[in-house]
Formats: sequence, C-alpha cells, structure tokens
Amino acid sequence: MNAAADAPKSHLPHLDGLRGVAVLLVLVEHFTYNEWLRGWSPGSMGVRTFFVLSGFLITGILLSDRDRFAAGMVARRFFRNRALRLLPAFLLAVGVAAALGIADMRQDWAWHLTYLSNVDIWLQRGWSGAGHFWTLAVEQQFYVLWFPVVVLMPRRWLVPVVAICLVLAPLLRLMIVGGRTEFLNVLFPAQADALALGALLAVALRSVMGRAVLLRLARPWVLWLLLGLLLAASAPVWERPMFLGWVIQPGLIAATAAATVALAVVRPSGVGWLMAPWLRHLGRISYGLYLFHYLVPQALNLYVPFVAGLTEGPEKVLRLVIWLAVSLLLAEASWRLVEQPALRLKQVAVWRQGPKAVV
Repeated sequence: MNAAADAPKSHLPHLDGLRGVAVLLVLVEHFTYNEWLRGWSPGSMGVRTFFVLSGFLITGILLSDRDRFAAGMVARRFFRNRALRLLPAFLLAVGVAAALGIADMRQDWAWHLTYLSNVDIWLQRGWSGAGHFWTLAVEQQFYVLWFPVVVLMPRRWLVPVVAICLVLAPLLRLMIVGGRTEFLNVLFPAQADALALGALLAVALRSVMGRAVLLRLARPWVLWLLLGLLLAASAPVWERPMFLGWVIQPGLIAATAAATVALAVVRPSGVGWLMAPWLRHLGRISYGLYLFHYLVPQALNLYVPFVAGLTEGPEKVLRLVIWLAVSLLLAEASWRLVEQPALRLKQVAVWRQGPKAVV
C-alpha cells in the first residue's frame, strides 16, 4: 500500500451533497429572519463546513501536484485553476452589485476585489452590504499562505503547522471572550482551525498509518455523536456562555464536518443520504448561490417595492420563496453560463510537465 494508491479520487460525489447542506445552512441564516432558527448558528455551521472542505481538497491537490511537478509548475497550475474556478462568477457578482448600486459595492469594491473584505469588516467593526464576501477573502488568503506550506516547505513540517493552526485559532477566538471585538472572528487566523482540520484529513489519507486511523474512527456513530454534541451546544433554549459560543461550538462544527468528509472518503455508505440528486446539484451550484443570494434581497427591495413590503405574517413566507427562487435562478445561470465554460478551460489546457519536484 502506498500513498499514491491511497489518495482519494479527484471527485467525490458525496462532497457535492455536503456542499449542498452547507449552503442551505447559510440560506437559513440569511433568509429566514427567524431568531429561533438563527439561534442555532446555521450560518456558522455552513461556513465552517465549507472551510473544512476547502482545507481537505486544496491540501490534497497541492500534495498530489507536488509529487508530480516542480514547484513553479505547481504554482502555475494551482493559481490558474483557482482563478478559472472562482474569478468569473465573483467578478460578475461584484459588477452586477456595482451596476445596481447595492451592497455598498461602489464604495467597497476595492476591498472585495483584493480579497480583503474580512479585513475591512474588522477595521470598520461592522458588516458591509456584501459582508458575506468575508469567507471568500479567508479562502483566498488560505490559498496564498497554504501553497508555500505544502509545496515549498519540507513535507515533515506540514503536520506541525497544521497542529499550530488547530491550537492558535481557538486561542484567538478566546480573545473575544476576554473582551476583544467579535469581528476578530472574520480574520483568517480565527478560522484556520477548520481549514487545518480538513488539511489533516488530506494528509492522513496519504499515509498507511493515517488511513488506518481514519478507518477506525470514521464511523457513522462518531458522526452522530458529534452532531448531537453540536446541536446540544447550539440549541437556543438556554443562554450559551461566551466560551462555548466562540471556542467550543466552532470546534464542534469543524469536527462534525471533518467526520462527514472522512466517512464520505473511507465509508461512503455511512453518508449515503448525501447522494440525493437534488442535494448534489445544490452543491454543484453552491458557489454561485453563495455569491448572489445575499445580494438578491437588496436588489429586490430597491427595484421591486412589492417584495420590500412583504413583512407581515404569512407575507414573509412569500418573500422567502421569492428570494429563494431568484437566488436559485441566478445560481443556475452562473453555473451554466459562467462557471462551467470557465471550468472547461481547465480541462482543455495542456501543461508542459516539469521535472519531478524535489521532496
């Protein structure tokens, strides 16, 4: 058994379903305006699930390419592919928001285009009209910082760096408990533990010992136990201590997401429900859905006064249906007309293979 043979497949369909779950949780946070539902922290659950997925997939890509190509080639492949995957739809969302005059985009566009949305939020101590872009900034900062960690540093340093992230991120969030601004939470270091936990999974799957450990730990009962602990810690039926809300609960979210990813890789039958076609499709269009959904209510409130007036009783349900329908239509259009054509450029590109990287 060798690491190459044990590396996960390039596409794991169960993870599309997990993306679908994550984006649904974000929609609950941003669309329901129900304090009881939002009291469960669905947005945090969705976002940190995305971070675990990103840490797992990006680390796997970089490790695989490091074994095949020289560092320069790895850099060109990685950053080109990331740009093709992310930039077209992102630039479209920024452009549309600026053209419509929503989301403070005409004032804040430079922060977003430089992937410093989270830094702007931290400096201003407040959310902008495109505040959800903070997660995209964290992701981009992760790509830039993680490339040298995985590709340029000696491989034996990777696990220690992951361990440092797993320890330092909760300590940074602990500063919020101590009285520092809660907007520290949007900075990359405060979210690094979720990304690092995903990275640790990718590393483990590429070693005999790590895979053996995962085969023992990746059990459905472990996932359900973690999910139960998470729901108990998140339940809005009691006042959560700040330490629980800022330190323990985020860790439980990341652990639950990591347990789901591990099952999807080594025991996929344990999460067969993630293979529901509708959920997988939602996962495939989740990037566009995430980009545009936060902009939809702002655009409709400004340009369709009828929707803005749906604020009483059952009217809120109709408003929710309209927001959701428009967001899904935009996400589907983004996927078919923008994202898929860009992804095809990745497939047709021919790369000159450089010499094998020195490990």
